[in-house]
Amino acid sequence: MSGRALRCPHCGKEFQISEDAGEKVFCPYCAQPQEPGVPAVSSVPLGGAAHLLPPEAFSAVIQFDRLNASHYAESFESYRRAVLPALQAYLREEAAYGDKAAELFSGALFDGFAGEEKSARKKSVREFDLRISITTLAIPAILDLNTAAADRLADLFLQKWNAVHKEPLGRATYSEIQKGFRKKLCFITTAVCAELGKGDDCGELQALRAFRDGYLSRTPLGRKKIGEYYLFAPLIVSSVESSGKAEAEWNRVYRDYLSPCLAALKCRRPEKCERIYETMMSELEQKWL
Repeated sequence: MSGRALRCPHCGKEFQISEDAGEKVFCPYCAQPQEPGVPAVSSVPLGGAAHLLPPEAFSAVIQFDRLNASHYAESFESYRRAVLPALQAYLREEAAYGDKAAELFSGALFDGFAGEEKSARKKSVREFDLRISITTLAIPAILDLNTAAADRLADLFLQKWNAVHKEPLGRATYSEIQKGFRKKLCFITTAVCAELGKGDDCGELQALRAFRDGYLSRTPLGRKKIGEYYLFAPLIVSSVESSGKAEAEWNRVYRDYLSPCLAALKCRRPEKCERIYETMMSELEQKWL
């Protein structure tokens, strides 16, 4: 009996089906349903999915004043629709070629964002825009496919990106980011001070708020950094609080980051505090997202 090969997009394993198989096909390894009418392994061209990526896959930017629940939903849906044909084509390629397809498509994503980064005139501002675009648009759009193949693609792209950037990126889904906006007051500094038994009006929080609203908010790049903190701090706090390690982690954050940052502010060195706080956010994003 003649047959054809399929690779399950959920578990990544290859199996054979008969040519006259009906529309209801299930993977014999993970029992997940397969896409009806998926072409045979040999009939799917490798690399075509990457060519379907539109320019806005890499150039789309969410402005600082639109980093909120209502505007983010609109921006994400527009981005998701734009890249969906390419992502669906990738799933078909991955089902046929496995790791080869993932390597090609993740490489195309890396090259696209790296090209945007290289061509920017104001590199520091554009680099921050790209960080936000990758973490709030590209990665959530991939994860929205909700398959093991999509998870592997997101991880492989982030592995490539983080290997050549000093500030690594983490991953979050669209729903996780939206929930984070609704918990906007759950900031890291507040969680740390609560763990240390300090109130919401303690001197440490007042000093950090004054730093944020004064020094940091004076420049476009500073305002973008504030936007990133608003975006990811609630997600980080939620992950830490549900880990069972909150006490140790918040004490570590205070010792390694917030205490040195506050010391820098006392010495009138806000630029040093900015560097410390940025390093803290990068490390926590990578660890907890």
